[in-house]
Amino acid sequence: MNILGISSLDTDCTACLLIDGKIVSSIGEERLSRVKLHAGFPSRSIALILKENNITTEDIDAVAYAFLPWTEEAWKMAMCFLKDIAFNLAKSDTMKAKFYHFAYYAKWTYNAILDHRKYHNELVMNLTRMGLINKLVRVEHHLTHAADAFYSSGFDEALILTLDAYGSGLAGSVSIGSPDGIRRVHDITYPHSMGLFYSQVTEALGFKPVRHEGKIVGLAAFGDDQILFDKVYGKFDTSNSSYKYISAWDMTFCRELAKQYRRKDIAAAYQTVLERVVTDMVSDHLRKYNMKKVCLAGGVTANVKLNQRIFEIDGVENIFVFPNMGDGGTGAGAALWVYRQKNKNQLTPYPIDNVYFGPEYSDDEIKQELEKEGLEYKYVENIETEVAQLLADNKVVARFNGRMEYGPRALGNRSILYPATDPEVNTWLNKRLGRTEFMPFAPATLYEYRDKCFLKMKGAEHTSKFMTITFDCTDYMKKNSPAAVHIDGTARPQLVTEEITPSFYKIISEYHKITGIPTVINTSYNMHEEPIVCTPYDAIRAFKLGHLEYLAMGNFLVSAKV
Repeated sequence: MNILGISSLDTDCTACLLIDGKIVSSIGEERLSRVKLHAGFPSRSIALILKENNITTEDIDAVAYAFLPWTEEAWKMAMCFLKDIAFNLAKSDTMKAKFYHFAYYAKWTYNAILDHRKYHNELVMNLTRMGLINKLVRVEHHLTHAADAFYSSGFDEALILTLDAYGSGLAGSVSIGSPDGIRRVHDITYPHSMGLFYSQVTEALGFKPVRHEGKIVGLAAFGDDQILFDKVYGKFDTSNSSYKYISAWDMTFCRELAKQYRRKDIAAAYQTVLERVVTDMVSDHLRKYNMKKVCLAGGVTANVKLNQRIFEIDGVENIFVFPNMGDGGTGAGAALWVYRQKNKNQLTPYPIDNVYFGPEYSDDEIKQELEKEGLEYKYVENIETEVAQLLADNKVVARFNGRMEYGPRALGNRSILYPATDPEVNTWLNKRLGRTEFMPFAPATLYEYRDKCFLKMKGAEHTSKFMTITFDCTDYMKKNSPAAVHIDGTARPQLVTEEITPSFYKIISEYHKITGIPTVINTSYNMHEEPIVCTPYDAIRAFKLGHLEYLAMGNFLVSAKV
C-alpha cells in the first residue's frame, strides 16, 4: 500500500512516501526550493519522490494531509476565541493586558482563518491537477504528531505528548499509545500554547519567531532564571493537571521585559518556566496512567533542554522524540495514521533506525557538477580515512554523502565536521557561515562510547541517534571535547553506529584511532538562513561562500585554494 503524506502547507511543507507502513522517502520542499521553511504545496518534493521510487500518481492509494478542511479549522479557531473570552475576563490580570490580548488574538484568528482557506484551496487545486483529489484523507493535526512519535518509537505502550503553536483547535495533547491504537486523554486548547509562549520571547529578544527559538534555548544557559521566574510563571494557571496561559496574546508583556532586563535573564526565565509547566503536567499524567515511556512531537519538542527535563522525571524509563518533530513531520504522521485505518487498524510501532530519506547523487553526477564549477578534485577510494586525518589535523571538512537527512538535523550526510577540541570553533566557524548562535555545535559520538561521554543515557539511546535531547556531560567529555559542551555542562549528541551509518561511523572511528577521542563536531551544512544543502550544486555553493577548507563529496575530495 502506497500512501503519500503531505505536511501542513503553512510552514516547512514536506512530502513523505509510506510503503506498507514504512517511511521510504521524505523531502522537505525547502531543500529543493531553497526557501527556508517553505510554505506552499510541495510539488517539487512529490515529483522527486515519485521519480526516485519509480511510481506514478496512479500507484498512490491514499493522500494523507495534516489539517482538516478550512471551514472546520475556522470553526475551531472561532470557538477557541469565544471560550477564551470567559476564561480571561474571570482572571485578575490588568485591563491593559486583557485589552492587548483580545486585540492581538482577534487579529491572529482572522489572519489564520484566511491562511487556512488559502492553503486549503492550494492543496485542492494541486491534488486535482495531479488526479489525486479523490484519494485525499485529512487527519486532525495533533493526531498526526502523536502518530509519528508513537509509531516510530518501537514502544509497546507510552504516554504521548504533543506541543506546538496551533493545530486543529489545539496547542497540545496528551494521549496513550498502545496495541489498541492512540487514545486521546487530554486536550490543550488554543491559545494556551507553549509554542506561542516561546515564540513571543523569541520575537521580543530580537529574533525571528518560528525560526530562531533554538537561539533562546542556548542563550538561556547564560542567564539567571530566578530574576523573572515568578513574574513569568504568574502568566500560567497550573491547576487540574494541566495549564492555562493567561492573557496569552498580550504581546506587550515580554516586549516590556526586554526593555528593562538583560536578554539572557529573560531567556533563562522563559526556558525554566517552560520546563516547569510542562514537566508538572507530564508528571501528573504519568502517575495517573502508570506510564514509564514517553513519546514527544510538535514544534515545542525541538527544545532539547525541555526533552531532557521530561526524561529526568522520576519514573520515566524510556523517551523518544520524533526526529522531524515540527510540522514538517506531520505528513509522515498523517500517512502512518491513514495506513493504520486502511489496514484494519493494524500497525505495530517500529523503532525508526534512520532518517536518510532524501535524494542521493551518483559519482557521475557529483563529478559533473565539480567540473562544471571548475573545482580541482581527487578521487579517494578510502575517503573516510583521509577525512579522519584532516580532522585530526584541525581542518574543517564539509561532507556530502549518501541520502539526505529528513528533518531539521544534519546527521553526517549533509554536515560540516571539525574536531571538538577547540571551544573557540563555535565563534569563528559560525562567523564564516554567517550564523549567530548561543549553543555550541553538537557532538557526533561513537555509540559504544556514549557512557564515557554522557551521563544517564540509559533509555534514551534510540532517540539520541537523531540529536533530539541534551544530556549532562562527563568530566571526560568536558576535558576532551569542550567545543561540544554548553556553558551549563550539557550537549545534544548524535550517537553514531556502524550498522546505520557505516561511512560516517568509519570517519569518527578512524579519528578516534588517531586522537583517542570518540567525538567530532557535527553542524548542519548550510549558510545562515538557508536550508541544509541538498544537491551537489548546493554543496559546492555553500563550500565557496563559507570559505571552508575541504569538501568531501562521495569519494571526491576538494581542497580550497588558499
